[in-house]
Amino acid sequence: MAQKQQASRLALALGGGGFTGYLFEIGALTALDDLFDDGHTISDFDLYVGVSAGAAAAALMANGVRPEDILAANLSGARPYYFERRDIFAPAIGEGAKTVLRIARQLGPLLKLYLQNYWEMSLIDLIEKAQDALPSGLYTLKPFAQHLEATFAEKGLSNTFDGLRKELYIPAIDLETGQSVIFGDEGWRQTPISLAITASSAAPVYFCPVRIEGRDYIDAGIGRVAFFEMAVQRGADFMVIINPAVHIHHDINACFLNERPARLRDRGFLSISEQASRINLEARVTQALRLFRQEHPDKEYVVFSPKPTETLLFDRSFLSFQGRVHLLRCGYLSVVEAVTEHLEPIQARFARHGLPISLAKLEGRMTTRMEQFAAAAPSLAPAGHGQPGWSSAKRSLNT
Repeated sequence: MAQKQQASRLALALGGGGFTGYLFEIGALTALDDLFDDGHTISDFDLYVGVSAGAAAAALMANGVRPEDILAANLSGARPYYFERRDIFAPAIGEGAKTVLRIARQLGPLLKLYLQNYWEMSLIDLIEKAQDALPSGLYTLKPFAQHLEATFAEKGLSNTFDGLRKELYIPAIDLETGQSVIFGDEGWRQTPISLAITASSAAPVYFCPVRIEGRDYIDAGIGRVAFFEMAVQRGADFMVIINPAVHIHHDINACFLNERPARLRDRGFLSISEQASRINLEARVTQALRLFRQEHPDKEYVVFSPKPTETLLFDRSFLSFQGRVHLLRCGYLSVVEAVTEHLEPIQARFARHGLPISLAKLEGRMTTRMEQFAAAAPSLAPAGHGQPGWSSAKRSLNT
């Protein structure tokens, strides 16, 4: 393998976005591997940061897994890299049992309170008073931790931070204190990687908090954007960021797979909450980028994100097989589009940090990838029809 041109310290940061965001990231990482030249790969980064669903991808990359192997597994349905719904989450049955007991204990006092104040109490008031009886989440991520642990064991990968040759950091938030913790950092390396991933992925309402050594943890995407300061504190000179969690421009006149989406308000409060969360996160990432540029003008980064019209990223339910293929292809072509539209600055930025890229290499690989996507899901629109970046990518690559 060719030596790096400079002794730059390289960081790869992967954001959240649920299972759909994970698929987007795998497609994008495969495109980056196809783009790098002179034997360089994703495995050449020095440190890996993963938030929420991005933590799973970051852990695999830090273990030296090639993204194209994960992509191929998802195109063929080959386990264990091909996740099924039962591998990720399950209904929080135990929480439901606790809820029944809590309701039973609170029913008498609540009924008494209502009878004493019925003329001024609404149904909402009554529900608010009964909040202690509600479950801590709709689903549990225990199956995900078990599946990850089994996957690491089957593939000979490390489930411990000390067993990795590269640095891996997975942030999560302590529910009781609101403080951010960084699994993989000093003092936080004893937690199994599989458990740290689920802690970072426990999005409130959807998932119960994850308990580790007596503490409860939730999705790291809730708090401060940690990518930048973490990378700088650990000496990173250049950071590649993949952020799937952008807000969705929901076009009710658009169609995908012959389905016309309803208005967001008609999809219920969870969809509205999801959109609000994405808008909030995108604003915080934008602000963090601005501060990073001001405070560290000597550091560089590149960000890859999906188009805001990619509405399938919004779907939190488990996807059809062709939906998965679409998102893998979307991630791949989003990187292709970004590179071809902004070739000179991206090429120069990568080169300054010892990562040469080759459009000729990418062109050959891209043709093969499109054939793989088409073979896996022939019912999808042909490559080039409505796919982000395909037309501009082909024009740029052939120029």
